[in-house]
Amino acid sequence: MGGLFGRGALRGLLCGAKAPGPRLLARPSSGGPSWTRERTLVAVKPDGVQRRLVGDVIRRFERRGFKLVGMKMLQAPESVLAEHYHDLRRKPFYPALISYMRSGPVVAMVWEGPNVVCTSRAMIGHTDSAEASPGTIRGDFSIHISSWLP
Repeated sequence: MGGLFGRGALRGLLCGAKAPGPRLLARPSSGGPSWTRERTLVAVKPDGVQRRLVGDVIRRFERRGFKLVGMKMLQAPESVLAEHYHDLRRKPFYPALISYMRSGPVVAMVWEGPNVVCTSRAMIGHTDSAEASPGTIRGDFSIHISSWLP
C-alpha cells in the first residue's frame, strides 16, 4: 500500500495525460475553497485489494477531510510499472516488485486537500511495516514488506 507518490505513470492511467500531478495548483479566483489545492496519488496494492482494505483506506482519507477526485481499479501494465518504479530498476528486488504489482489489481486514487502530500505520507506510515507506527495504514494493515519477495 502506498509508495506511489510523486510519479506520473499510474496517475496518467487514472486521470489522463493532462491531469495535474501532486503539485500546487493556482488558487481559485472565485468560489470554492480558499486554500491552494494540492493533489497526490495513493494506491492500494494487490494484497490490500485482495484483503478488502480499500474501504478502510478511503474512510481514513475522508475522515481527514480530503476529497477523492479520481479512483480506478486497474491491472497495471508492465510498461507503466517500469516507468513508475524507474528509480528502483537497479535494486535487487526490482523484478520481484514488478511481478508482485502485476499479480492482481491495484486501486489508484487521487486525493485533494490542503497539505495532502505530507499528511498522506504520515497517514500511510513508514515503508517498512515493521517500522510503521500503530495508527498508520501500514502499521495497522501491512503484511511484512518482504512478503512479496522470493
